Amino acid sequence: MDLISIVSGLLPYVLYSIFFIILMMLGYFIFRKKYKISATKFILIILLVCWGVVVFGITTLSRPAAFFEGQVNLSLFSGYVNAWNQWSFSEFQLILLNVLMFVPLGILLPIIHHKNKSFWRMLVISITFTLCIEVFQFVTGKGIFELDDLLHNTIGSLAGYFFVMLFIQYREQRKWNLAATVKALSIPLFFVLLFIVASLVYNAQEFGNLPFKPAQKQSMEQIKIELETKLSSKTIDACVYYNKDVKDLKRLKSIAQNLSKQFNIEQQGNMRLEGENRKFNFVDEEGIYYSLDSRMVDGSWSFSSHTMDEERLKIDMEPQKQLIENWLSEEKLLPTNAMYQQQDDRTLRWELPEIDNLQSLCENFSEGFMITTLSNLEIPESIIYEITDNKFVAKKQIISEQQAFEALLNGEFSIYNDLKKGDTLTVTDILLSYSYDTKGYYQPVYNFTASVNDPDFTVNIEVPAIQ
Repeated sequence: MDLISIVSGLLPYVLYSIFFIILMMLGYFIFRKKYKISATKFILIILLVCWGVVVFGITTLSRPAAFFEGQVNLSLFSGYVNAWNQWSFSEFQLILLNVLMFVPLGILLPIIHHKNKSFWRMLVISITFTLCIEVFQFVTGKGIFELDDLLHNTIGSLAGYFFVMLFIQYREQRKWNLAATVKALSIPLFFVLLFIVASLVYNAQEFGNLPFKPAQKQSMEQIKIELETKLSSKTIDACVYYNKDVKDLKRLKSIAQNLSKQFNIEQQGNMRLEGENRKFNFVDEEGIYYSLDSRMVDGSWSFSSHTMDEERLKIDMEPQKQLIENWLSEEKLLPTNAMYQQQDDRTLRWELPEIDNLQSLCENFSEGFMITTLSNLEIPESIIYEITDNKFVAKKQIISEQQAFEALLNGEFSIYNDLKKGDTLTVTDILLSYSYDTKGYYQPVYNFTASVNDPDFTVNIEVPAIQ
């Protein structure tokens, strides 16, 4: 989530807050003599109410009802595990936003009323307020009841409390209080140190993290496991590869610039974040909008028009084909062994030979395909680029199929819908496949084919092969 997305999400509830401000201002001028509330305190109360409206809006009202119906996450620190597994800026950002979101509560309450200077009173208020939000999310299905949110919201409130109490005590004592200073700095420093330590550990390890690893184990209690395939207990060696294009923002920006230059389209704004992916927007001279979307996990990308040709006139494909081929060649985006074929009267496809023996190949290779759909204009209607270049880097011993199955029995995997008591998981096959980690290494992983209760309801379960 980038800054623009955050502001866009907050804007509707800021407008609601302005509405409340107007109502409260009218009430203040009508009843100020009766209740004798100072203008300063009234402004602080307004700020607190507006904060509450914004927080309640973005945590509940912005989500469809029953979307998260019955979902509970009682695994403390699962957010940190998930952020680590994905080594994701967005996941770390989500943790920090949950902390920062409640800082105003800790700042405003002690200023509004002297009783709120009590640490324990503030702790109870913070826990109660965020608990109400979590319960409301659970009851309405507008969110997941998460202990992590309860923890982070409370920490954020206390961070604001410690910060404002430092200045309150300075104002009362006319000197800086060492204990209050340490408390005010403790929470920000903790998160800074946490990020530094995590970065040092991450950079020191040989390979990256595998995003598919679960933040919490599956509960295998009262889950019936049926195995319908043979498993080997032999440990073997497998090749590991590296793709330099994974999470390469410099390359992505270069592609955006080249597209802009090649097709005479103007980039609109800066790069946008969409989860772990990145996006650029463009517009041509006719006012038609285009977008470049990149999957940072493997370096693939797609370019597409926001409008489709209403009249698919017959076009001369050869000039456009030659233009695109020349561009791909100049930018070194199309390997020489790519095989060309024309899919229909507008669609061109280049495909690389499929690699079957990655486990033992142990040499550099490219794989994937590229598809472009031409248009009546000189700008393609779409380009789908799924070609990856992989460099051989090492040969590693991997666990056996039996050991991978034992990890499955221990619940060390993730599927879209968690298993429930009474489910039957039937494992029908196991293959050694590959998956990109967060550093761009193409690692061997075991892929189990299984079904849950119904043979037609199949799932794929990935287990790391390198321990």
